[in-house]
Amino acid sequence: MSVGSFGISQPVRRVEDERLLTGGGRYSDDSNLAGQAYAAFLRSPFGHGDIRTLDVSAARAAPGVLGVWTGDDLAAAGVGPIPNVAPLPWWDGRPLTVPPRPALSQ
Repeated sequence: MSVGSFGISQPVRRVEDERLLTGGGRYSDDSNLAGQAYAAFLRSPFGHGDIRTLDVSAARAAPGVLGVWTGDDLAAAGVGPIPNVAPLPWWDGRPLTVPPRPALSQ
């Protein structure tokens, strides 16, 4: 019995790996543009903690900072949760319950 080139448990050769692993590839960090800005994300060390207060005034006032956004800022701007890309139904046809996934914690 012959297995096709992309059968279950068959490796798929990635054509980009060699140049990336041997120093010939280009990553986004390799690009430096005039006026380039950087982004940093602060993540909570607590997976299901409750945010009671969040003071970002010092970060907003720091030299060179272009912006600081919190989950409340995004909600106030009308940014909703990240949509589920593939809302597949359960095996019996019922819709799958997908919890909201906010872009930033609130």
